[in-house]
Amino acid sequence: MRVFKILIVFILVSSFAYAQWEFFEHRYKYELSDVLKADRFVKKDGYWEGYSGDRLVGYVFLSKDWTKDLVGYSGKHMETLIGMDTQGRLTGVKVIYHSEPIVLIGLKEDNYKRFIKQYPGKSILTPLRVGREVSMDAITGATVTAVVQNAIITGSARKVATKVGLLETEEVVKRRISQQYMRLNWAELIQTGAIGVLKVEYKDLGLEGKGDYIEVYFGLLDPPTVGRNILGNKRYSELRGRLKQGESALFVVARGEGSFKGSGYARGGVFDRFNIEQGERVFVFRDRDYRILTEVKASGAPDIKEGGVFVIRGEEFDPTRPFKFNLILPYRVGAKKLFKSFTVEYRLPESLLE
Repeated sequence: MRVFKILIVFILVSSFAYAQWEFFEHRYKYELSDVLKADRFVKKDGYWEGYSGDRLVGYVFLSKDWTKDLVGYSGKHMETLIGMDTQGRLTGVKVIYHSEPIVLIGLKEDNYKRFIKQYPGKSILTPLRVGREVSMDAITGATVTAVVQNAIITGSARKVATKVGLLETEEVVKRRISQQYMRLNWAELIQTGAIGVLKVEYKDLGLEGKGDYIEVYFGLLDPPTVGRNILGNKRYSELRGRLKQGESALFVVARGEGSFKGSGYARGGVFDRFNIEQGERVFVFRDRDYRILTEVKASGAPDIKEGGVFVIRGEEFDPTRPFKFNLILPYRVGAKKLFKSFTVEYRLPESLLE
C-alpha cells in the first residue's frame, strides 16, 4: 500500500512538473521570408535557397535539421529559423519554439528577442563567441540559454555554409591515437602540448588583484600517455570501460578564485561556462557527461580547486584534429554583471598520434 501511495505521489509530481514546462513553452508561426528577403524559395536537402528574380540571394534553414542534439536549460531544443546570404552573413534569426524558463529569473520574452536581434549582419565565417562578439546584456542571468542558443545558431549556419560551399571542407587525413604509454610528469605533459593551458589575470577582467584570477588546464584523456598519467591506472581503465564507440573524454581542472564550472549545471544540468568547438560543431556538456575529478595523479601536478572528466559524445568529434576550448567568465563592475570569453586552441601532440 505504501509503495502504491509513493507511486501516486510520483505521478502527480511528474504531471505537475510537466505542466510547469508546458507553461514555459512558446511556439510561433513563421514564414521563410521572416529571415531572408526573397521572391521565392526552393527546397533543397535540409535548407531552402532564396531567389530574387533569378539571382540566388541566400539560404534559410531550421536548426532542428542540423543541431537537434543541442538542448537548453529545459532539456529541449530551441527551434530556430535562420537566414544567411551568399557571403555567410546572417540575414535573420527567429526562435520558433522554446521552453526556457527565463521568467523564473525575472526576464521577459522580450529580453530573449533582444538577444536574438543582435545576430543579423554578423558573419558566421568568423568566430561568434558569447561574451565577445555576442553580448549577453539583454539576457543576463540566463547563461545556459545564451550559450546553447549561440551554439545552435552558429553550429547550424556553419554546417549549411559547409554544405553550400561557403566554408571549405577540410581534407581530413585519418589518424589514430597511439596506445603506447610514456610516463610523463605534469611539466612534461604541458611542455609536449598534451595539456592545454588557459590563464586569465585579474586585470583581464578589470578587477583588482594580482596574478591569475583563474588557471585552467585541460586535455584529451584518450591516449594512455595522458589518461593514465592524469587519472592513474585504475580510474583510466574504468573510464575506458565506460566510453562507447566514437566517444572521447576531456579532463578540465582549475585553480584560483574563478570557476570554469559555475553553478548553472546544478540547476539546469548544462555547464554554461565552457565548451569546445571543432570545425562547424560546438560541443556543450551536460551533467550526464560529467564525473568529478578532485586530484591529478601526474607527478608535480598542483593542487586543484575544481575538476571534472567530461565525455564528448557523438562521432562528429575527431580527437586527432585540433579544437578550440572556450571559457566564459562572469564578473561584476560595480552593480553590473558582465561576461567575457577566452579561447585557446588545442591539439594532441604528434608523439601521441600514429
